[in-house]
Amino acid sequence: MRKRQQQHFPMSDRFSQRKVHLAFSKKNLAVAIKSALEATGALSRISSDSRVALKPNLTYPYYKQGVTTSPLFIRELVKLLRDYTPHIAIVESDGGYGAWSADEAFAGHDLFSLGKEFGIEVVNLCKEEREYISFKSGWRNYQLPLPTRLLHETDIFITLPVPKIHCMTGLTLSYKNQWGCIPDSMRLRRHYIFDDAIVAINKSLKPFVLADGSYFLDRNGPMHGTPVQMDFVIGATDAGSFDRYTSELMGFSWKRVSHLKRAVELGDMPADLDTITYNVSPVEVSQHKFQLKRTVRNGIALTGFKSRFITWLGYESWFGRVVLHAILYAVVGKPVKPQSQN
Repeated sequence: MRKRQQQHFPMSDRFSQRKVHLAFSKKNLAVAIKSALEATGALSRISSDSRVALKPNLTYPYYKQGVTTSPLFIRELVKLLRDYTPHIAIVESDGGYGAWSADEAFAGHDLFSLGKEFGIEVVNLCKEEREYISFKSGWRNYQLPLPTRLLHETDIFITLPVPKIHCMTGLTLSYKNQWGCIPDSMRLRRHYIFDDAIVAINKSLKPFVLADGSYFLDRNGPMHGTPVQMDFVIGATDAGSFDRYTSELMGFSWKRVSHLKRAVELGDMPADLDTITYNVSPVEVSQHKFQLKRTVRNGIALTGFKSRFITWLGYESWFGRVVLHAILYAVVGKPVKPQSQN
């Protein structure tokens, strides 16, 4: 399977016809998923030989409303795609800072069972071969590891984000979901170049977007916040179109999100909503104005989010791991161990 020549589709076609399709999923999730994939052209690109990779948001080791892509959403998508190709992989990397392994998250979302049922792969990207992409941030050149599987052995990459407020970046939509493609649990070391890095990753992987919008997350995130039931499936030809449209739907300006501002500067995300073709105006379906409410813990973490030195001091040095964390836990308490909602 993995040695066939990669299919190539001209990205100019997708970007010249940027599309977002919103479908209502409350009555029939399967129909909503299919309509979004058809409208954005993703489904028409899949043949019996196509290798498809699905990247859910598994920011928590168990399903949590508004936090992770739901097992039901993934099941309905796989069930549909299995009629087109058997070459499907669900992919994710280990949780940041070694919080949990991708395998734990797969098990917590019942994805190993799903893999056996449909005869598809469930892949921990941290166990895959990798190679480096290069990009520029400021005046310097940088490199990031990405799985060879995604760069050269995948024909259609579909990212499955959950739209959320994020305590560090403001929003986490489709761009940021690919941060979990970095096969390194210590990817927080690279937060100081996050804005340029996340755009470079998305330019390399070229994802279609299919968002699980059953619930969005308000007030905080990515793991803790207030789930808001929306009952949407939102598909897009590209991450930039999705993030521009969905930020409008959420009533949270993209100009408040530094990596989205950078995506606009680099020409990967359109600043003007009118350059995107969509079936439903985001203003018309806007049900809730989303707002960021940071906690004390968030405020402390934010001081080091984009500082290479503070990140090293807080997470990698002995002083940070032992002394600073002890002080932090004394002030705001220790993190609560993730628990299943079932």
